[in-house]
Amino acid sequence: MKTIFILILIQLFPSFALGENMNLLCKGEEAKYIEDNPRSKRVAIKSIGIQIYQKGMRLDGEWFESKSDLTEDYLLEKSYLKTNDNIIGTRNFSTNSLIEGRKIKTVKVDNVEINILTNKIYWVHKFKRVDMTDSDANVIYAYRKYFRGTCR
Repeated sequence: MKTIFILILIQLFPSFALGENMNLLCKGEEAKYIEDNPRSKRVAIKSIGIQIYQKGMRLDGEWFESKSDLTEDYLLEKSYLKTNDNIIGTRNFSTNSLIEGRKIKTVKVDNVEINILTNKIYWVHKFKRVDMTDSDANVIYAYRKYFRGTCR
């Protein structure tokens, strides 16, 4: 009887029983703005989906894990840490390119923290494109967005 009860629990709650995966739907406020231009701020209510695994997570189409990738074209550093209380994921992407004779560096950074105990999420996304041609770096475009919400 005890074995049957455990099997039923595993079937009903596989993500908690096995600790392998979990799907979350998070609803919250997303704010986007161009850096150094507070009038550009736009706020919207948004829902995002998250698939959580033991060694990584997919959050709104972005994959977080503890692996890095370096090619001659780009650098992608990722980290993922899942504990009983929190999930923390980071992604740092950078690339250099030559566009119309100018050296352009593009950097994209994502930091996510999910508090499993309170079901709160905070995600910051930063994007910056910089002209590195001259000795003084000139920011071409930089924006930031953040998402705060609650997951279920």
